[in-house]
Amino acid sequence: MSPWDSLDSWSNYSSRPPASLEDQLYQHWQYWRKQESPQALIQRFRQLFLDVANYPDGAIANALLLLSEQDTAEREFKYVLNRCCYTLINLWYTQPRDHWAIPELVQLFNDLPPAPLSNPRAKQVYSLVQDFAQTEQYASLVRLQQIMTPQREPGAPVSVVIEEQPLAHRIRHYPFLYDSSLLTKDSGQEQKQNISDLRRRAETDLGIRLARYHAQHHVLDKAGQAINPTLLDAAGLNEALSFYTGKIDGRTHRDQARWFATYSKTVRSFRDFKDEFVDYLIHPIAAAEPKYSGNHFTRNLRQYLRETLTEFDNQPLNSFILVETCRRLLNFLVVDSPQKPVFRNFRHLVNDVGHTLTMGLLLRLVLFCSAAKPWLERCFSVLFNVHERRTCKEVPWLVTSLEHANVALITNFGDVGYQF
Repeated sequence: MSPWDSLDSWSNYSSRPPASLEDQLYQHWQYWRKQESPQALIQRFRQLFLDVANYPDGAIANALLLLSEQDTAEREFKYVLNRCCYTLINLWYTQPRDHWAIPELVQLFNDLPPAPLSNPRAKQVYSLVQDFAQTEQYASLVRLQQIMTPQREPGAPVSVVIEEQPLAHRIRHYPFLYDSSLLTKDSGQEQKQNISDLRRRAETDLGIRLARYHAQHHVLDKAGQAINPTLLDAAGLNEALSFYTGKIDGRTHRDQARWFATYSKTVRSFRDFKDEFVDYLIHPIAAAEPKYSGNHFTRNLRQYLRETLTEFDNQPLNSFILVETCRRLLNFLVVDSPQKPVFRNFRHLVNDVGHTLTMGLLLRLVLFCSAAKPWLERCFSVLFNVHERRTCKEVPWLVTSLEHANVALITNFGDVGYQF
């Protein structure tokens, strides 16, 4: 099992035959979502899960009570409740007029009434709903809630408001985090499609605004009118755009990645490829900071790669070796895993050479191996999820890193029809 997978029972849960009790619940919500308004559905949801003893449909109430009494309930109830939520959310997402209902439904779990004291069976359901707030399924729902909640115009200056916000409030601005931060291993296909659509819309919007800024900035009489769509200051954004889209030694990062991909096909063995790969990755940093030609960090990177997948050293490079190597390198360069979120190498690079060169290193890796891009996004999601309850002013290094990742990925992988 991948270290990214939490050690719970989803694999067993998803492979067993569908349980009739669960099907009764899902069919119940599929029926009522066609019959009632979002407001009525939220009230119905509240009554079933928080006041089951008084739910008007006795058969459904009994199905929920029986589910809560199963031996596996403590491990698996979260999947049932999550799917019930998304049975409603998936429909509401397709109706923009109903988007308001998504954060309202999630808010139910923040506004729990007192626990029922007189009915032990109802109390068991309540306890499982209460425990849901400690799960990754609920954490993902809360992130979706942040994105779907309409933004309000701040009374204080924007920069002051953002600094005081929890990092979690910024997730809507980082669409490359959506897949890893909004989906869980039990997410259904309809949910995945909706999150993909949400991401595409956010990326398109950001890409257009970045392209407009880039174009206006290069027109002398319009440079002052250009609206910066990031939290980077004007100088920082201009530097980032220039570095991620400009040329180094006469070639863009994308062109250099293509050249190295072609060259790597001629390398005789994986062992020979490793040192060449480090040189390719570190080149822009070493050009700006010559000590990185052979300093402690570069030696560690080289040694880490030499010790990676040594059983394949004598084999020619293939797609499996390449993707797995890049994934492990991203663990080394950004963060190890959700269970062991060590990110000292990333912090060292940011502190020593700055955000632009650090992100440039990661960009070169995923431009060379585009199949590793989702893994880079997962690494950043781990950093985001670990720090999301802290205010932005407490983790400025991470906020700036996310802004740079946005710019680098949109300008090199975005498909908005604009040239950078």
